Amino acid sequence: MIKAGLKTNEGRPVVLLGLSEGNLELLKEGKPILIDLLPFGMDGQAILVYGKTEDDITRELAKTFKLPV
Repeated sequence: MIKAGLKTNEGRPVVLLGLSEGNLELLKEGKPILIDLLPFGMDGQAILVYGKTEDDITRELAKTFKLPV
């Protein structure tokens, strides 16, 4: 995965994430990708998930984080 912090011409922050085929395969296997946002000047994390539909994503998140669906 390629990660970079950029700024727009107006100075607004942009987080660039470039996913490889390997990353996509992990996501399709139900393995979310966590991204630490601290290197981009933000506190917290982002999570990337995959699903063919929004309902699939909701079920995957519920399973991963033990949430009720």
